[in-house]
Amino acid sequence: MRSANGIPLLGFGTFPLRDDEVERCVAMALEVGFRHVDTAQMYGNEMHVGRALKASGVARGDLYIVTKIDPSTTAAADFRAAAEKSAEALGGPVDLLLIHWPPPDGKLDFYVDRLVEAHAAGLARNIGVSNFPTALMRRAAARSRVRLINNQVEFHALIDQSKVMAEAQQLGMTLSAFCPLGRGMVLKEPVILAIAAKHGRPPSEIALRWIVQQGVAAIPMTTKRENAASNFKALSFALPEEDMKAISALTARHRRLISPAGMAGRWDN
Repeated sequence: MRSANGIPLLGFGTFPLRDDEVERCVAMALEVGFRHVDTAQMYGNEMHVGRALKASGVARGDLYIVTKIDPSTTAAADFRAAAEKSAEALGGPVDLLLIHWPPPDGKLDFYVDRLVEAHAAGLARNIGVSNFPTALMRRAAARSRVRLINNQVEFHALIDQSKVMAEAQQLGMTLSAFCPLGRGMVLKEPVILAIAAKHGRPPSEIALRWIVQQGVAAIPMTTKRENAASNFKALSFALPEEDMKAISALTARHRRLISPAGMAGRWDN
């Protein structure tokens, strides 16, 4: 299953995995069927992710690799060098290159322009953003000479991202969901547990299916093969509308889990 922008709707997240562990886990994810792998310069694991991809034997054309530019990159030459380093570590141009966090005030145009330049240089097949609220999504899309196809945001059943989703649809962007299980909190919700019992599936599969069924790409991370295999099964069934509505009602609690100090006042609440 892919979004209208060609992004596989289920991916494997690699934060906070490092070194040999991330190599093992990426290899495991590919073995159970994942082809979409998400990383970032800030994670410090691109080189090891790239090793796992190369060793897997999976054809590069069958993979969808996403990475994100470190927000500390502030000069044009540094941005280009960082994008080149990522491409080299990951075995060639990435499928999707994102600005990891909204830049400081007054620097948005600079970052978007550098992202477009990286695309023009062949370092990324597609470009987008991450953690952008609606106002910055609109500004970035208006500035970019190349269509931005993605905004990667915190997205799970305990946070209301309806405003961001509506804006993404208006702009022709796909949302990707990091922290899709809400650090395990979603799996403890009675509504999720009841729906899981009804369908005879683990709560994690229900939580992930709720995301992908909305056309949002979920990128869960796990170090356990049985969990990775189970997560991948979220693509193999559908939830009835009544279950989707029951889970969506949980978002009214709006429990944002990831909110660095620099983002205060920027979020859509």
